[in-house]
Amino acid sequence: MLTYLAAFLLAVVPGALLGWMLPAGRYRWVAWAAAPSLTLGLAAFSMGWLARAGLPTSALAVLVAEAVGAAAAVTVVRLVTSMRSRSRRHRPGSADASAAEPSAGSALGRPAEDRPRRWPVDRSLARLGLPRLADLAGVTLPAAFSMRFGYAFLHGVQAPPGWDAMNHAYFVRRILDTGSTTIQNVCVTGPTHVEPSCTFYPLAANVLWAQTVAVTGGRVSTAMLAWGMLVAPFAMVVGVYAAVRLLGGRPVVASCAAAMPTLLGPLWISLRTGRMTEQAAPSMAAGVALLIALALRGRHPVRVGLLAALAVAGIVMSHSYDVLFMGTVALVMVLVVRERFRLRRAASGLATMLVSGLLILLPFVGAILGADAERTASRPTYTSFGASFRFWVLDVDRYVLFGFPPPGTRNSVLDVTSIRVALVITLLALCASPLAFVLRPLRWARPWVAAAVVWTAIGIWTAYSTNPVATALSHLWYGIRERVRNMIMPVYGLTALAGAIAIGIVVWWLVSRLVHAARGARTARWACAASAVLMLASLTAMAVQSPSRAPLRHDLLSRAPVGQSYARTYQWLAQHTARDRVVAYDRHLEFMTWSYADYDAPLLFGIPPLTASSLRNYDERYAAFEWLANSADVEPSGCLVRKYDIEYLAVGQRRMPGWSPHYSRARLAKSRNVELVHQDGRLRVFKVTDAGRACPSAG
Repeated sequence: MLTYLAAFLLAVVPGALLGWMLPAGRYRWVAWAAAPSLTLGLAAFSMGWLARAGLPTSALAVLVAEAVGAAAAVTVVRLVTSMRSRSRRHRPGSADASAAEPSAGSALGRPAEDRPRRWPVDRSLARLGLPRLADLAGVTLPAAFSMRFGYAFLHGVQAPPGWDAMNHAYFVRRILDTGSTTIQNVCVTGPTHVEPSCTFYPLAANVLWAQTVAVTGGRVSTAMLAWGMLVAPFAMVVGVYAAVRLLGGRPVVASCAAAMPTLLGPLWISLRTGRMTEQAAPSMAAGVALLIALALRGRHPVRVGLLAALAVAGIVMSHSYDVLFMGTVALVMVLVVRERFRLRRAASGLATMLVSGLLILLPFVGAILGADAERTASRPTYTSFGASFRFWVLDVDRYVLFGFPPPGTRNSVLDVTSIRVALVITLLALCASPLAFVLRPLRWARPWVAAAVVWTAIGIWTAYSTNPVATALSHLWYGIRERVRNMIMPVYGLTALAGAIAIGIVVWWLVSRLVHAARGARTARWACAASAVLMLASLTAMAVQSPSRAPLRHDLLSRAPVGQSYARTYQWLAQHTARDRVVAYDRHLEFMTWSYADYDAPLLFGIPPLTASSLRNYDERYAAFEWLANSADVEPSGCLVRKYDIEYLAVGQRRMPGWSPHYSRARLAKSRNVELVHQDGRLRVFKVTDAGRACPSAG
């Protein structure tokens, strides 16, 4: 529990401190809504410039730098603001200068809500600089709602599901072992005879997970699970809630909107592959986009611009191409946000974002450019527009609860009654969502509906076209069409809710023509709120049923270590493996990587090299593993076993779906190169024999 709490606080608090750069009111609350992305930005800035300055770059050193940087930024900004305020007050003929800058407002929503707080609890919250009780409840309830679904999907696993989760866990353990966040120390081929594997990693999120472990002494897997179950859902909820409120939505509607992506869209799908940052980055999209929009059309362009640049840098250093989706949403928000547009402010905000963003990312320019070379080119998935259109629009699996199974797969869940009912409700609502562009109460939904249309069109185009521009875009996400859907995760739930409210408004309009008492602005607001609540309640009633959650839950469990035998085996390896020796294993296939990430048992393999100079190093490691496993047609490799100091070989029974093994269990059982020394359930550990280490050149 301590590790979960620490992971949450370390993800939120450093970024939230920067909220005091802005005046009390809605601007500060927007900064708080983007706190996780701001924390990622602080981590990126700190890890980059500490290395450039030749200072320590350990996880705790970065944490200290984050705190110092946030405190310094707040202090400098408040001093400068105070000095400018005094100068303005003492300037001749400027007695009313204080009125030149309108108040930031005491309500999170529309300026029209900036009226004195009537309720004692609201007045008490105002003295503390907090939003109204309605807004606090509006954030807390959907956050708890989303986190509860995260727990329902992930409880009981020993570590996060998915292949890439183990890659990220390896980075975290290397950060902790080496006391460094630099690429050359983290992204390597293995713990012995180390050679570099890539030119980009670790990510800012990897550093935050390492901080959690360093502070609490907990497990890397727990820190990562905390992001999947707590941090990402929280970031999604607070960001969407703030965006809806700032664009005119009422608290009830905003609260329902914040909860909808939990039920519709691929919020949980990224966890299947273990790409925790692929889940977290889209969850932060609303908060980051809102900062960008307010930097261009707000009252504090320089200060908000600094925060927007920091948040964008945090996303770039965690899951880079998601900034494209955030930029799309931000551009529409600029047109919709209820602030007076002034060209000078917009220019100031844009210049601030560009200059400060470049400054933050300057230490990583080479790494970011190098990361493009690490992306593998791929051919378009489809050969025609029609096939791509069917996948992106007509495949109804795209709109089912929890977005699972992904569209384009054969594993349909439409035989489940609750999922079918939810799908019918969703499709009806989606058909009405374009009405958001003509109905004033749905002003808040326009950025999301527009982004859904734009990115669906881009998805269709890049999935079939060989145009150089389409190929270049597709290259950013490795040509994997599912990554685009994950990137635009919030749009599915928000556009469906907008459509449901549009239907409610139309029904209210028809009723009001017949019943005079139903007319008026107050009843219109009630119609919007009732429609939103009805939509959310209907889908929730379908989602909480076990048959609705079971398919995704079972899929996630199949991709993660489940059961205490894993923890016991990991501990055995950590206790019995000498510090200068390593354990051979079939990489991530049987979840053995977690023995290193969580228990620091040294393993043979690191990250597969993306640099040509290290390919031989990695090939030798696999040759040694296959020799010990008695694979067919393998050359004697006892010299390589000695070179890489292999002491044990660990295997399991359960395997990651979709990946092929590099050894045969039958042949391993007959191997003279290893002998069984430990077994716990279906997990087995073999010790290397003299035959396995035989090396003629060693004399």
